[in-house]
Parts: sequence; structure tokens; C-alpha cells
Amino acid sequence: MIPTSGLADYITGLARQHGVQYERTPDDAMADVITALADDEVKMDSVASLLLALGRAGVVPSEEVVPLRVNYLREKFNVRPV
Repeated sequence: MIPTSGLADYITGLARQHGVQYERTPDDAMADVITALADDEVKMDSVASLLLALGRAGVVPSEEVVPLRVNYLREKFNVRPV
């Protein structure tokens, strides 16, 4: 079950439990360039970066990464689901 609260602690705890850390890849650098060329800006905080790393490591199944990210951002910015 995907949690809807305490997401930052859940994500950081999961990363700690599995020894996962975010490491920037060439694809991340390319994504930054493409985003900048689109005149857009995406800033990922450390928790979002850990979630990306957990997905890459296979700790979090790919179909759960986006719902976890959505729930994390809702909680972070205090936004209720519609």
C-alpha cells in the first residue's frame, strides 16, 4: 500500500534501509538541458532525488514511483487531493 502521509520519512527510511543514495547520471544532466531549452525549471529536493534513486535501484516498483511522488508533493505543499 502506498502511504499518504509521512512520505519524507518513509522515502528516506527506505533508502537508508536498502543503502540507496542518489547519484547524478548523464541522463539527469541531459534532462536539465532539455528542461532549460524548454524555458522551464524543475528542481528536485533531496527526498525526490532519493525516490528517483529507489526506483532506479528497483527497490520501489516503477508503477509506485509516480504515486509516491504525487503523495510526497501533496504533503510537502499541503495540497489536498481533488
